[in-house]
Amino acid sequence: MPVILVIKSIAGAIVLMAVGATAYVVKDFTGAIIQTPGDAGKGNKDRELALKAKADQIELSDNAPGEKALLKAQRLIAQGAILEAEEKLKYVSSYYPTAKAATRARKILGEINLDRLLDPNIKDGKTEVIVERGDNYSQIISKHKTTMDSLVHFSRLKRADSASLQPGDKLTIMPLEMRVVISVRRKTLTVYNGDTYVKEYPILKSTYKGTDAMELSISSIRGIEGGKSFPSHSSRYLAADKIFNLSDKSLVIRSDVEDAEDDFSVGFSLASADIAELPLLLRPGNEVIIKR
Repeated sequence: MPVILVIKSIAGAIVLMAVGATAYVVKDFTGAIIQTPGDAGKGNKDRELALKAKADQIELSDNAPGEKALLKAQRLIAQGAILEAEEKLKYVSSYYPTAKAATRARKILGEINLDRLLDPNIKDGKTEVIVERGDNYSQIISKHKTTMDSLVHFSRLKRADSASLQPGDKLTIMPLEMRVVISVRRKTLTVYNGDTYVKEYPILKSTYKGTDAMELSISSIRGIEGGKSFPSHSSRYLAADKIFNLSDKSLVIRSDVEDAEDDFSVGFSLASADIAELPLLLRPGNEVIIKR
């Protein structure tokens, strides 16, 4: 009888050793230890603590989507490696479009694009026009698909009245073939040059109530001052706030003016600085797409 007890004890020990060995073999292949029945309670508690620690670590870590690539792009900009930075920014914007990092990436990209596009010293995409007898600014901007604001900027004009034009004067013109996409849900107005992203502007306020997508165009750009509007050939146009009338006459794009008492308040409101910038990019006739 004692011999049988000894044999049972040895057999039990062998079983426990086998289970333990199996557990560590599994650990080598899977990274996890299979728990023996006697260790189940302790193991579960240890695993819960480990998972909690890992969750806390993830919550505290700076691993937001696209964040590392965005930081890398910012370092490249600081080093003057603009082209490399652009690639990083485009990557963040394309692969993480709804992340906070993508919004910041698009903003930086927009500033880079605009600096390049509006640099009078960069001649790509611009043409030189010689003023002929009988020309006036209205004819020139209409014929060459640009705006008074853009013409003044690139030609470095000190005056914008047609009386100052002289035959033989040279004007620098950038044809404006942009299009606009307004996203009501995202509250953004994005400018594209063809299919190429230029810049995204935040919409501060919208009174648009439509539920369907709309394809419109810019019908006119006017200056607004003291409740009065001025066409682009007016001497008061350049210094006035700008308003973009759309082909749907009930809609406009304008600056966010809280005390506006005129008839131009239905549509989309942007920051005053952004509205002042848009006539350098957009002209009457440009496509405007409104989507939910």
